[in-house]
Amino acid sequence: MKTTITRTALATLILLLSFTISSYAQTYYDVYICGNRSVKLHTPEESTLVNGDKVHWFDENDNPIGLPIAYSGPNTTDLVIPATLGVGLHQYKTRIESLGGCLGDPSELYTIYKLPTKTLALTENRAAYCADESNSIKDATITATTTPLSPLPAGFEYAYTWSVTKDGTPYAPLSDIGTSDNSVTDVNKFTMTVKTKGTYVFSTTVKYVKIAGTPGVFVQADNDGCSVSQTATQTITVTPKPVKPTISVIY
Repeated sequence: MKTTITRTALATLILLLSFTISSYAQTYYDVYICGNRSVKLHTPEESTLVNGDKVHWFDENDNPIGLPIAYSGPNTTDLVIPATLGVGLHQYKTRIESLGGCLGDPSELYTIYKLPTKTLALTENRAAYCADESNSIKDATITATTTPLSPLPAGFEYAYTWSVTKDGTPYAPLSDIGTSDNSVTDVNKFTMTVKTKGTYVFSTTVKYVKIAGTPGVFVQADNDGCSVSQTATQTITVTPKPVKPTISVIY
């Protein structure tokens, strides 16, 4: 009886572990596209074709995409994926038809994921503080929040670039003013540490980054990760501390 219970418990543990591992499995795709970019799908086996052979293209449900394309030279049977491709997953297959009308086996599915558009907004929790309020400076924070049209697929994160002007003049290095939390999620925060009086105007950009080791090809508009800027800048004013007063008598 004891042996039976032990084996049952072990079997249950294995099933739970299997479920947990599969729950954390990531799904990756062959190509990722962002922004206003088009790509072409090509079958390397085109090099074996002769004039009159045809290439068929299909979606994942085996629905034909356009008419079969007759081969007439290199790269003549490519399928153009338009820049207007909708956000999300798209899958394709191809088959070759010989001049004699024989259809070959279909290819494996080829996957393209169109990344969503995004917006970036800045907010602040404190518009001004005294230059010598050392205990409160850490509370002056500018928050950048990215809102994508839909969630990102596995293998992608965000990269933020902060910039600032002081009294209307670009300022560098930013490390003299404060620090970013270096978050690669949809929220990134910059905390003020500067004690020098002035008006500091913050702006930032955010782009998509494919995480190192993620399989697939990332095709980007303008090769900038489809970078966007904030809808409005945020201003923090650091005011000077009043002078220490003295006392005199008037008579």
